[in-house]
Formats: sequence, structure tokens, C-alpha cells
Amino acid sequence: MHRGGQKTALTLPHSEEVVHGRKGIKSATFACPVAVHEIGLLFPPDFVLVVQCPMSIKEFLTRVPALQGASPEVMERLAKAATTRTVEHGHYLWHSGDVPVALTVVRTGLVKIVKLAQQGRKTICGLFGAPDTVGDAPVLHGSPYPADAIVATPEVQRVDIPRDLLLTSAADEPQLGLSLARSVQQKLNTLMAKIDVLSAGSVEARLATLLIQLDERFGDEFDDGTIRVPVALSRQELADLVSTSFETAIRAMTKWEREGIVETTATGFTIRNRAGLRHAAGCD
Repeated sequence: MHRGGQKTALTLPHSEEVVHGRKGIKSATFACPVAVHEIGLLFPPDFVLVVQCPMSIKEFLTRVPALQGASPEVMERLAKAATTRTVEHGHYLWHSGDVPVALTVVRTGLVKIVKLAQQGRKTICGLFGAPDTVGDAPVLHGSPYPADAIVATPEVQRVDIPRDLLLTSAADEPQLGLSLARSVQQKLNTLMAKIDVLSAGSVEARLATLLIQLDERFGDEFDDGTIRVPVALSRQELADLVSTSFETAIRAMTKWEREGIVETTATGFTIRNRAGLRHAAGCD
């Protein structure tokens, strides 16, 4: 798929590690399934977008950090036992209190972990995208999920690996067990990042800290200095992430758009003034 301009092709293998147009890259290849009509909005006009066949479940699982260290034989068993499902926006992967029966890996899209706080307010504890695993600790411990997992993008493709097979494999292969433990630690780091957001001070500082974290995890810098963060969040979701009201989140984002710091797009955010955002977060 070509979107105008110079036709300079560059093939990037295994494109489910989605390349959103990092600085200096003039084209990209994407694996299906992928919303090419949406991804195209992230690129300048001189990009070439190519769609190729999806990688197999086994190929995908070999790229999951939590599963590193598994032998080819074990990876083959995990892939054969894994199931894949597509879940639409707003639907639940699981509810708080459900008992896990499988380890869930995000293949495409974003999942938000939501905890119902006092007085009915929802708190988003974290966002996870491909190739993240979600719910690691409850799966390993055999305890109920402490929060809801909800699809935050138009859809999510989830890959589920049976818990019993995963635990047996981890017992047989210490490197796999170590990778799973590291993945749990990474989820703790995500919660610490959430604490950093909530302790940043004013609402503007909290919101700026959140956007900086999203930039660090998902952002791509273009030749013109802008940064695209392909994470489409509603104003309510932004408010939930920084524990503020819907109206306050709107005021802050409108102010930054007027000042040319951040622009909201159909597919996420464009940071036009990183220094201004860092200043708002109190990083200077």
C-alpha cells in the first residue's frame, strides 16, 4: 500500500513488532491482521506500506519476553496448545475475581487493567500491548485476578497458553521460569510507573508524566522532530489514568493543543514539543 511520494521500498521482517515510522525510515512492512487504513494515518506521505502474511503462533511466541529460554520442543508444545481469539473494544478479557486458566499474550491491540476504586471511580492500573503478557502473577500463583482486563483499542487479538502446561514447562526448563519471574517484575515496574504518575503533583504534571511514559514505551520520532504515540485513549481514559475528572483532562489537553505541545489524532497523540511536555511534568 503506497501513500504517495517517492516509492522507496524497505522490507522489515516480522512486522508484528510494528514499526510506526521511526526517524529515518521511509517505508515499512506489516503483518496481517492489521488495520492498515489506521496505520497509514501515522506516516508521512512518502511512506510505502506493505502488508505480508502473519507469522505463525510459534514464531510470535518466540518473541514474547516472558517465554524466553523455552527450548524449541517446549515452544512447539506451547504453540500447539495455545488458542487465539479476537476481542472487540470495551469487552472483557476477564473480570476481577475470575480464576486464571491460561497465560494471556497480547498479539495485537492494547489491553487496560482496570480496578474499581471507592465511590465507583475506575482506576486504570496499566496498559499492555504486543507482545506483552497480562495477568502473569495470578496465573503463576493460581490466585484470582485482582482487577478487570478490558480491550482499549478497536480490537485485541489474544493468545492464551494453558496454565498447567506453562507451569509444567517452567518446572522443566529453569530459563523459562526465570523469564516468567522477570515478567512479573516488569508488571511491578508498571505499577511503580503508575505511582510516579499519581505522585507527580498537579493534574497537568500527572498528565504530562503519563504522556512521557507512553512516549517511552510506544512513541516513534520522525524526521521533523514530532513524536507519534499510537495509543488512542479517550479523555475519560486519560482522566482515569491520572485520577482526575473528565473536565479537567479536557482542559489540560486543550491547553496543550493550543500551545502546540500535544495534538490528539484519530490513532493516538502527536507530541510536537517534548521539552514543553517535560517542563509541564516538572522534569526540568
